[in-house]
Amino acid sequence: MLTHILLACFLLYTSCMAGSLFDNTESGEEAAAPEVATPSTDGETHTNKNLFDATPIRGVNIGGVFLIEPFIRPSLFDQFLAIGNETERPVDEWTFSAALGKEEARRQLEQHWDTFVTRDHLETMAQYGVNWIRIPIGYWAFNLTQDEPFVDGQVPYVERLLGWARDAGLKVELDLHGAPGSQNGYDNSGRRGTPKWLLDRGNVDRTLDALEKMTRLAADWDDVVYGIQILNEPSRWKWPVADILEFYNEAYDVVRGITQDMYFMIHDTFLGPTEWATLVGANWTHALMDTHIYQMFDNYMVSINETMHIDMVAEMTKDIGAFDREHIGVVVGEFSAATHDCTKYINGFGTGNRWEGTLPGTDHPSCPFETCTCSGDYGSDYTLFSDHYKRFLKRYIDAQLAVYDRAIAGWFYWNFRTEGAPEWDYLVGVEQGWFPKFPRTAVPLADSSSSDSMEVANTEFGDLQVSTAPTKHRADLAAPIRALFALFFLALLW
Repeated sequence: MLTHILLACFLLYTSCMAGSLFDNTESGEEAAAPEVATPSTDGETHTNKNLFDATPIRGVNIGGVFLIEPFIRPSLFDQFLAIGNETERPVDEWTFSAALGKEEARRQLEQHWDTFVTRDHLETMAQYGVNWIRIPIGYWAFNLTQDEPFVDGQVPYVERLLGWARDAGLKVELDLHGAPGSQNGYDNSGRRGTPKWLLDRGNVDRTLDALEKMTRLAADWDDVVYGIQILNEPSRWKWPVADILEFYNEAYDVVRGITQDMYFMIHDTFLGPTEWATLVGANWTHALMDTHIYQMFDNYMVSINETMHIDMVAEMTKDIGAFDREHIGVVVGEFSAATHDCTKYINGFGTGNRWEGTLPGTDHPSCPFETCTCSGDYGSDYTLFSDHYKRFLKRYIDAQLAVYDRAIAGWFYWNFRTEGAPEWDYLVGVEQGWFPKFPRTAVPLADSSSSDSMEVANTEFGDLQVSTAPTKHRADLAAPIRALFALFFLALLW
């Protein structure tokens, strides 16, 4: 009998230990929140960062599709080079549509929406380890007035893209990328020039209406859409931060009136991380901060050498990890491999660049070399890149991912593809070796067994090693079940 009791005690001990090993958490700590197929609907306030501990957001922007930008697809704008007067040439989607007229603009844009992004692109990115995509959309897809030159009709193509994302197992962030009157005056808002967004309450109301319709679309696809970005890059240089925060609070009410658990994502308005807390509502739940980090949009940035660019990553990101831990999760919603502004139309259609000193307002080249030319390593043909430059691109991306993939909630690369802008092209970067592949974690929902059968794998970039393991499901139940079984066996022996 004593032998039987000792055996039962041994079984009880080993059962508890096995459960502990399976759970893989330290004593007294709760297991990390499991990754689930649909957002939580239990009404609780979750710690955002915990949802990305096992696998961060590894995303790519599907930019330049539902809001066209000249540098992403310059061929759409090159047709206007024949216009002799440069001041009459279209520079954004507003003037593109006005120049062509609604019928021809619709014909060209529908062809663009239909072909520029494909199912194969999404499946390839999922194979490369992408698990999210960010879809920028202009307000005019949801709220268009007769006096505006824009054309609508994007929503069916957006929904087709959402279906492809579902099939590939990708989560989606829908991003309202342009607001009536322009929130920043950049061509990426749909209208370049002096912004007028907050000058007219009607613009704000239309923005909120577009946001409501986009959020309802997201709610219809809530097994795919996990995040809503309420507005891309409203600029603190154009508007008082207090006015932007007022809009953020109104937007929060709109989104939370439709969905309680979808991520509410705001842009940092180009404030530094130490000031971000002023943008966050005290009672917000499921919120994420979006920041965009580039090193080529001012004279100083394009003038520094490769080593300084890599060192600058740490300087530019030194406070974002602390904000992520202490406030709400942080996502780098845009970044790239570019450290020069030679890319065709990157500063806008018809403008020059700082690198060669041809941008209006510059009086000399700013590149870090004696001779500054946008060719070779700094041209549009990646087949002409030197081995040295490709190694630098890899080191630069590695340095960024060492922060974005480890210290915060995650990242979205800008952009999934381009026409002739290799440092901005995720697919080219992976194929050419300067952007790493990750183990696939995007699993179609219909394949219920796939997530449990994924192999543990490692991805290395620079001095960072990221482990991606199968998501734990109900690990916290394993030890109690085994313990109960051992107690039952003990009772039988007794």
